[in-house]
Amino acid sequence: MPGFGGRLGEATFLTDAIFRPAGPGAPSIDPVRRPVKARILLPTDYDPRKQYPVLYLLHGGAADVEQWSKPDGGDIVETLRGTAFNGIVVMPEGGKAGWYSDWQGHTDGNFAPRWETFHIRRLLPWVDANFATRADRSGRAVAGASMGGLGALKYAAAHPDLFSAVGAFSGGTDIRPAAAQQTVGDSLWFYGAAFSWTGLLDGKYRVTGSTSYRMSTVFGPSSGWAAFNPVQVAGSEASYTAYDGRLALYAGTGEADIHGWNEALHRPLRGRGVAHRYCTGPGGHEMRLWREDLRNFVDYVYGSRARSCPNGWAPPAS
Repeated sequence: MPGFGGRLGEATFLTDAIFRPAGPGAPSIDPVRRPVKARILLPTDYDPRKQYPVLYLLHGGAADVEQWSKPDGGDIVETLRGTAFNGIVVMPEGGKAGWYSDWQGHTDGNFAPRWETFHIRRLLPWVDANFATRADRSGRAVAGASMGGLGALKYAAAHPDLFSAVGAFSGGTDIRPAAAQQTVGDSLWFYGAAFSWTGLLDGKYRVTGSTSYRMSTVFGPSSGWAAFNPVQVAGSEASYTAYDGRLALYAGTGEADIHGWNEALHRPLRGRGVAHRYCTGPGGHEMRLWREDLRNFVDYVYGSRARSCPNGWAPPAS
């Protein structure tokens, strides 16, 4: 892409891993395949003879593949400048309300997104096959903001064989509270299965129905949430022990619900003895803080772990 010194590129995939036919009738989109993009940032010294770590960086709700790379957004080139991270950053599309899930239900148009399948079974192997990566769990980290923070924690819980570090910036950590379910439910009305401009004005991409119906559409029945819902995972015997010393949470006290949910994740992690960084302090749900969170996260994982929290924040007293 122009303007980034040849380091930032964009790949377009035409794949059946994004949407599948689902529901009582024929899908309203034909064919179901849709082109989907991912942006890739290479290090300044990229050499195909070397092996580089890869950070999978997930965008938030209502956003798209451009969120982390555009200059008036995450400005990834400048954000990572001067940090300890010398690797590849993969910034994939995840849907405006995809919730980093293989939907268990369907849209009003009788099709269903499969974002986890695309990211884990299609994108990740493609990256390893086409770039000079350290192609094992020790070489991969996953992080994200807001909805992307939930996605990072979900993927980390489900795939400890693929990732060795995880970071969540103002991330959702518990899908059970009413406020969290309202956020998910509303997003399925406003955006549904839309991503970037695809389906944004098509009502068949939406999901109508009650909040509980919309929750089960994305995540399946609540009886199965404990397998991936971060707070419940943290309290389980396995917890996030695979990420001991390589897990970081960031949340501002100005985002009341999210701050409380991150506190609720921090407590069982601490109780289970899972070493992690948790930084909190004044601030809200905004990119200027997430950029500093990201800088801090990569220095924590790839550099000196003694570095203090970002944004003038600090770990909680207990």
